[in-house]
Amino acid sequence: MRAEKKQFQYEIQAYQEECVNNIVNLFESLHQKAKFSEVFTAHHKKNNYSFPVKETNNIDIMMETGTGKTFTFIKTIFELSKTFGYKKFIILIPTVPIREGTRTNLEDTKSYFKSYYANEKEKEIETFVYEGGNVSAIKQFISTAHLSVLVMTPSSFNSKDNILNRPLGNDINQPELYVNNQDPPKSYLECLKRLNPIVIMDEPHRFEGNAFKTYFDGFNNYYLRFGATFPKKKDSLPLSNVAYVMDSISSFRQSLVKKIVVYTQDVVESTDTLIAIDNKKAIVSTLINGIVVKRILGVGEKFNNKSIKKINKDTIVLADDTIEKVDYSLSDQSLGAMIKETIKIHFEKEQTLYEQGIKALTLFFMESDTSLFRGDNPKVKTIFEEEYLKQYNGVLSELDQTTDYYRYLLKDFNSDNELQVHKGYFSGDKGNADEKIKEGVDEILKDKKKLLSFDSPTRFIFSIWALQEGWDNPNVFTICKLSNQGSEISKLQQIGRGLRISVNQQLQRNTLKNLNDDQEKFWKINNLDVLVSSKEQGFVEAIQNEILSNSFLVANTFTEQELVKALQEKWGFDDDTAVMLVDDVLKENKMIIRKAIVDGQRIYEKSPDFAAILKQQNLPPEQVKPLEGLFATDANTYVQKGEKKKDKKKIFIKATHLQEFQNLWNTINKNAFYILDSLNDESEKQLIKNIKTDIEALNIEEILLQTVRAELSADKIGQQGAITEKLIDTATYKNKVDYLALVRTLANNTKTPLSFIVNVFNALSTDFKSKMLLNNPEQAQREISQIINNNLLKMLKANIRYDGINATALPNVFKTESGKTYLDTGSVGKFQKDIVNDFSLKTKWVFEDVIEYDSDFELEIVEQDPDMDSIEIFGKLPRLKIKTPLGDYNPDFCYAIKGAEGNKVFLVVEAKGYKTSTDIPPNEKGKIDFAKKYFDALSEHYKDQNIKISYKERINRTQLATLINKA
Repeated sequence: MRAEKKQFQYEIQAYQEECVNNIVNLFESLHQKAKFSEVFTAHHKKNNYSFPVKETNNIDIMMETGTGKTFTFIKTIFELSKTFGYKKFIILIPTVPIREGTRTNLEDTKSYFKSYYANEKEKEIETFVYEGGNVSAIKQFISTAHLSVLVMTPSSFNSKDNILNRPLGNDINQPELYVNNQDPPKSYLECLKRLNPIVIMDEPHRFEGNAFKTYFDGFNNYYLRFGATFPKKKDSLPLSNVAYVMDSISSFRQSLVKKIVVYTQDVVESTDTLIAIDNKKAIVSTLINGIVVKRILGVGEKFNNKSIKKINKDTIVLADDTIEKVDYSLSDQSLGAMIKETIKIHFEKEQTLYEQGIKALTLFFMESDTSLFRGDNPKVKTIFEEEYLKQYNGVLSELDQTTDYYRYLLKDFNSDNELQVHKGYFSGDKGNADEKIKEGVDEILKDKKKLLSFDSPTRFIFSIWALQEGWDNPNVFTICKLSNQGSEISKLQQIGRGLRISVNQQLQRNTLKNLNDDQEKFWKINNLDVLVSSKEQGFVEAIQNEILSNSFLVANTFTEQELVKALQEKWGFDDDTAVMLVDDVLKENKMIIRKAIVDGQRIYEKSPDFAAILKQQNLPPEQVKPLEGLFATDANTYVQKGEKKKDKKKIFIKATHLQEFQNLWNTINKNAFYILDSLNDESEKQLIKNIKTDIEALNIEEILLQTVRAELSADKIGQQGAITEKLIDTATYKNKVDYLALVRTLANNTKTPLSFIVNVFNALSTDFKSKMLLNNPEQAQREISQIINNNLLKMLKANIRYDGINATALPNVFKTESGKTYLDTGSVGKFQKDIVNDFSLKTKWVFEDVIEYDSDFELEIVEQDPDMDSIEIFGKLPRLKIKTPLGDYNPDFCYAIKGAEGNKVFLVVEAKGYKTSTDIPPNEKGKIDFAKKYFDALSEHYKDQNIKISYKERINRTQLATLINKA
């Protein structure tokens, strides 16, 4: 039986519905022969849009990158066809990746729209894609009578040499090419224009130039421009005749896109480096005392000890007439550092996302030089593979081999031991004959579902700017710019490939709603890390500025009506409350200041003292947050500078404590092994009897099948009590049990021999197996597994002993550097904190500059425990791997204590932040109990050497003095 193919799950989004409705309403007005300019003037006034109205046929829709504009314009096509009978649409897209993305979106949404428009005649769109001169797609589009779209690029027709502009020749005799009984068309492009289609332009800022305008002339119907960026050149058509705006700040505030964190990777020499020239000033980067410092220099100031004589567009001239050019290239050292950091960031988030069913993808943008990834010496590819292998092995070594994520990572290599996590797409790849390259390109461009699936090992994508716009994948969580190209392009567009909200393995979007409105969880999942080089001057600031400049609805100036509308629509206030907040709070307290009067309407701006005044109002929290969020100055909430993680320090040991700490460590760190005494027949019978007793005491509840009858009273529809429900039948549901499969599963779950489980099963009463077990086999399996494990644990504790304490010594963990002794970073804890403040036990703390710890509870112990005269030294233990049947065990703290009459007392403490000992998970508790046996054996070993070893559990707030007194 074939598995059902997964489909993307779409939900109705209010802002997309509003956009489509706006467009349909505008067409309704235009169809009623209203004047174009009057229709849009009224629409702009109603929506408080301050955009120009022009006597052109464009209708503009601004939707921020990542908010689903392709989905929106596909729905618009259906609605315009349904309401007004339009059948022909042309989607113009600027590049091949966008074309492939549009083709995929049309295919992926087909099932959704087919069910959504199930009662409509036109519930599917026939899609034709013009590529590579395949005029058959044009002919089919012309001849079909159904709702249809033609997807094409302007490069298909913006030159007289294009096939679409050549004389038709023999094709002129084909009846389908005669449109509206006019004279024979001269070219395919003319045929398309005669169809009078509605044209949709995706990414309108890319449709520039005289050639495009010349050949586009003649498409005389309305054309819809959907984009996040619109043309801004002097002779271009700007954002105008606006139907709908979802601006930058709104998309972030409404949790429609990912949060952005930008990391700047610095590899800078100690000499001055010219990284940019801005407003006749030289931006210089220098490494000073290990910190990268950016300086702004003018004429006369020193650059590498030479005065700057002149500053040009991209060069500076020094006093000795040498010329320094802005260097945008990245050294091999910089490339390596950026790739290393990106892989590290990827791994830091991947496991957490994987465990939530989300596949993490990382995108590298490169220079145009394809040989960096392809060819005989693919530098970037080689650096990536070497660095990935290092980090991959490190991650694997830390993972539990029984986890799904561990098994997932094992798929990173194919049967020939070739790494298969990375693929690339570059110009020219489309016709590449290499089967592996073609497969990778197809997966990147065409098979979004495969790329999102755990079944595919591809997680790193390399490309040049060809993937910059149009291509998208919702699960891009990390972007690394290995190129400083594209500085003239919108920064939001550059990182837009990763702004979309992610999806899980069921292709369901991780929206705020689907995450139960948990904002913190939403941002934790939907978080885009961007890595750029230090030469990307002001990358974070540029993104924030773009968000502000692209935020039209409430930006630097606004009207009272705009504020009222924002409070109603964005924050859900009723009319009276919204008006009260604007009039009685904002205006009355001069939190907004009148700036001008335009056409009789007051225009306000935000007071510079807004925040301070707001604090004085003592408003309830449910009003404070909306007022704080009214204005577009909160961009830094959504775009943050990444805090570069400091390199952890080596753990140097105080010279005064070294000998005592080494003595303590060498005393307890023994290569002991455990021995399990064999069970005799009598003991095994008793173990099986105990397990049988516990299992037969289980109460496995029956599964019931119920039938409910619901009746609708026609005279009460819409009223309470219209539906009456009655339970009319209840029946027990007996399951069938595959006993052999159950026994095998129990043996696997408990890691015990099959023969042992068979003996347990045979001991169970026939009554239990024929009645109770059948009630719910799945529940029985879970509970029986737990019972067996608990009894085995009791048996192991009773029958285990440690031996071999005088066996081979373990490797030395103490290392030296410049005469000082240290432990490796991470030896005593996952986290590290510099010692900046005094704490009671600071003088007795073993380590010099840092505290390493594994939990907040451990950190509290270090920083808050009182000093006691009896304590000589105190520290965290290096990884002391005590062997137990449940895996290696590592205790936490160690104390050397002054004993009576010169005795040595070493206290080892296991710190657990649980309220009581019974709260500790069984596996952890089991390891602790086995460790007690280990330390008992050690104490016995040293009893004639005046050394006492005490091992204690420290649960929650147990006082240190109590443990020391017991020791």
